[in-house]
Amino acid sequence: MQSDVTVWQDEAAIELVHKGMDIRVGYPALLAPGDAYPSVAVTANNGGSVTVKIIHLLTGDVVASVVNRSIEAYEQTLVCFGEESELLGSYRVDVELSLKGKANRSDLFYFTVLSELPALSSKAAYTNEAGAMVYLPDFRGNRLPDFSGVGYRGGGTAIPDVPVQATLFPIPGDNTSQIQEAIDRVSHLPLDSNGFRGAILLSKGVYEIASTLEIRASGVVLRGEGQGEVRKLWYDPDQCATLEQLKTQLEGQEATILIATGNERRRVIKIHGSEAAFREKIGESSEIIDSYVPVGANTFRVEQPERFSVGDAIIVQRSGNAAWIHEIGMDSIPPRSDGSKITQWSPFELEFEHVITGIEGNQITVDSSLMNAIESRWGGGRIYKFDDTARIHEVGLENLRGIAFWVPNTDGVDDTRHANEFVDLDYCKNGWVRNVTLEHFNSTNGAFRTGRGSKWITIQDSSNLIADKKFYNGKGYDPTGRTFYETNIYVGRYGFYLIGQSGLVLRCFALNNRHGFTLGSRVTGPNVFLDCEGEQPLTWSEPHHRWSVGGLYDNVHDMISLMNRLNMGSGHGWAGANYAAWNTEGTLVAHQPPTAQNWSIGHIGKKDNGGNRGPDGFWDSHGEHVEPRSLYLQQLKDRLGESALQRIGYGKGL
Repeated sequence: MQSDVTVWQDEAAIELVHKGMDIRVGYPALLAPGDAYPSVAVTANNGGSVTVKIIHLLTGDVVASVVNRSIEAYEQTLVCFGEESELLGSYRVDVELSLKGKANRSDLFYFTVLSELPALSSKAAYTNEAGAMVYLPDFRGNRLPDFSGVGYRGGGTAIPDVPVQATLFPIPGDNTSQIQEAIDRVSHLPLDSNGFRGAILLSKGVYEIASTLEIRASGVVLRGEGQGEVRKLWYDPDQCATLEQLKTQLEGQEATILIATGNERRRVIKIHGSEAAFREKIGESSEIIDSYVPVGANTFRVEQPERFSVGDAIIVQRSGNAAWIHEIGMDSIPPRSDGSKITQWSPFELEFEHVITGIEGNQITVDSSLMNAIESRWGGGRIYKFDDTARIHEVGLENLRGIAFWVPNTDGVDDTRHANEFVDLDYCKNGWVRNVTLEHFNSTNGAFRTGRGSKWITIQDSSNLIADKKFYNGKGYDPTGRTFYETNIYVGRYGFYLIGQSGLVLRCFALNNRHGFTLGSRVTGPNVFLDCEGEQPLTWSEPHHRWSVGGLYDNVHDMISLMNRLNMGSGHGWAGANYAAWNTEGTLVAHQPPTAQNWSIGHIGKKDNGGNRGPDGFWDSHGEHVEPRSLYLQQLKDRLGESALQRIGYGKGL
């Protein structure tokens, strides 16, 4: 197959060419032993020369090369190799272009020589004889990224049991003040050597909460004595019980129960650092000088490496210019049939947080995979240092149940005039929610939420339960939400909603959710949903809109979409890019966005076309699960060892 992808470098075009190899973004570039090496085609506006070397990545050996091949202006020069591929493994093709009167340019391409895959393996990645994951990149080097750096302390670390510093018992009426006073009291204690101040223990019983609780200091945990049954609603709105009747029903339950009272739509618990001083830039930025940095890479070259040191926290900023917006079709989203407003996309940046782990010459190595390719023709990228001391850390919520109290209105539906969001973690890092079950929290902002200022958050062994859909249909309810501002009754029903970076949702459950396991717009990833289940979903778990990148649905049983939402909403368009669905079950849409990819690997269940608004993504082993069972757990094991799995609750391994 000859390449239909041209890599422009101002005055020149470089192409990788091979009759039998797949040369497309997002599809592994594979050769069999004995196949000819790929050729390189160069077309330039000036004369000059080109040098091409083929390097085996494992050995570092140059297996073939052509040095200083002359090129003529406006004539295609084809650099071919007489050798055949024999040594198994991945290769890099280094291209060095020297044009008259121009600075030298370089580019990289990739391919893999593979004889056969182990049984039940994916063509995108598989485990070798040593039990480690091997990735098969496309011709530009894009591959499945490493998602293992998500969750508390970057993954593989057990959530701590923070010592109790205050113990409370339920009091009649509103308990907000007594709990907040205890939080504030513990918040003023000094941090210990582990970064903890202490936990506030809410003894089992029922606590009315009429307002909002806030944790704004590091090292503070709000803890109950149990969440109760994680898959069963304890408050059935069909009963039309009064608050006192509900409290009587809940007496004697082995759980700590927070009942959100009142008719105010609100978040019940906020765990927040300071937004005002969040991620302050330090010093000057430096441009990334590679013409292309692929998905899954963790190295790149910068113009001024001397501005940085190992250990620096940096932002890797990826630009998407107007040309890129046009390339992906998001400046020509078609109008809606109902006449609602569509917002065409405009250029934007994605900002990824990383830590520098190595510097060699002008090459920077960072702690985790890049989740979006950085390409000079689309605006390129740059890095800069930042300070995040305004974030709080070592904060958590655990072992309790939250219930939003409401009674059906005269039309028999939920008018949402009650608390509709439960917990939000924002401007914080290394935080957690565990063993928390929620009932009737149904906002578009999520019952459980990580904000844009969050990093390394784990939400595990928790549930979001919402009443039957009959309470959100019929008279008095508009399911499309088009009349929300007139009726105030549109209910989003987002369960676990991630907007930050490096979030892990682990072993969680969603009942009657509209978007059970979902991410917002331009989320920078990585984020992972692992071993989660949605029961009776109303619609998709998904990256919801506007180029959210770098997410993994791993062994999730639900309706999942990785698609072009086009003119849905206000012009949601390509909702997610570089997402993977690994050994999922249920109904799945997986489209390929231009310039990126979405992977479906080992899905069992219906393949939905998503309204045919995009071409298929990378589908592999549809109808049969692959090995390893979990991509995330395998990657975590590869990085930190078997003990890391045990620390997050997988004592029997993958």
